Amino acid sequence: MPFRLLVIDDEPDMLVLLRMILAERGRYEVVTTPNPLELEHILRDQEIHLVITDWRMPGRSGAEVLETVHGQDPDLPVIVITAYDSPENAGEAQKKGAFDYLPKPFRKDRILAAVEKGLAAYTEKKKIYW
Repeated sequence: MPFRLLVIDDEPDMLVLLRMILAERGRYEVVTTPNPLELEHILRDQEIHLVITDWRMPGRSGAEVLETVHGQDPDLPVIVITAYDSPENAGEAQKKGAFDYLPKPFRKDRILAAVEKGLAAYTEKKKIYW
């Protein structure tokens, strides 16, 4: 069973790019949505092992995504990506429990490393073995 990753970003090109990068390895099933308001529905209907979310989106911010995700599963790793990098945003993301914080544009190897580390931490906490 592959790990299932949820990617939330209001930019369709970023969703396509991340799906391509993450699906390339064949280890991940990638669920994407441009609408952060679908979060509860997706978390309720699918087993998600890691979330990647944009920081600034219409309808719901990355901070709100972090709160919602961790309200349902405090151990679920959330990686924040943003084109609006600032010490304030990074600090708030960390305070809200982000596993990692990546300014856009990011390198392919950097997002893959963050995902691997996040999944390793999650599977260790949840005692999931594949």
